[in-house]
Amino acid sequence: MRFLPQHLMSLAVASLITSLPFTGQAVAGASYKGPESVPVFHPLCLKELKDQEDDGGALDMALCSEKYKDIVVKKTPDGGYYAKRPVDATGQTQGYVVYKPVGTLDKAMELLLVHDKGDQQGTKASVYVIGRLPHLNPDSRDFITSLGEGGVGCNGGIQSARLVSEAILEVDINVNPATLMALDKLNKKTPALSKTVAVSSLSLKPKNTLDDRPTTCIGTVTKTYDLLNNGESYAWVHFIKESTRVALDPYQQCFDDLVADFVKPPQTINMQDFEIFSRLFSSECSK
Repeated sequence: MRFLPQHLMSLAVASLITSLPFTGQAVAGASYKGPESVPVFHPLCLKELKDQEDDGGALDMALCSEKYKDIVVKKTPDGGYYAKRPVDATGQTQGYVVYKPVGTLDKAMELLLVHDKGDQQGTKASVYVIGRLPHLNPDSRDFITSLGEGGVGCNGGIQSARLVSEAILEVDINVNPATLMALDKLNKKTPALSKTVAVSSLSLKPKNTLDDRPTTCIGTVTKTYDLLNNGESYAWVHFIKESTRVALDPYQQCFDDLVADFVKPPQTINMQDFEIFSRLFSSECSK
């Protein structure tokens, strides 16, 4: 089953109603708890849980963890849980899964930041939303949905996530220069090219392009999801303090120089300042 974010809180309330005995009292207001409220699962069980999404089936996470008991789970320095997939029949490695608990909504849904790397593939990052099913047993879970930016590896991948209220989820998304400056265009509609445009107005000069490689991230953008109202917005841009990249392209070099001049410690700007930065970039670097 797949649900849109605006249904998350109503789903939580519905789950509570079906799992608690009727007392004649209204369900309490929405609540949330931090990472410590999420039990430890074996990381390799998350794919099995997600694979049952289309069937709407529940998975007993304790039984699944028992199945993988011989595969070591390591705790990462930032509080995540890491496990390698077993090798295939030819002895080839199959990547790994690492997840970090994010928190719990209304005692009914658990959020996990999952980084999944398949063999010969980049790392995919997303926030899993899974439902508790206490009417079955305390270890039963159902995959509800996932929130992610579709990025692979550094660029577009979620670096960290946190619940800051019963409604707001914040995620930090890795960005390279091209992805960062594309944020300025998200809410702007590009007019269609007129069929009567003069040929003389068209240019064969290559367009200026910023570095768009998936391995050259320059920082993160903080995005907020309003889980009650299905809203999304951006809040902060944080630049990596030091960069050893040397740009050869003048357009990219102009961008790098502007970052060095505009962004001061602690290397974080809000979206109002980012709009000013974007205008300066357009005026200074697009000449």
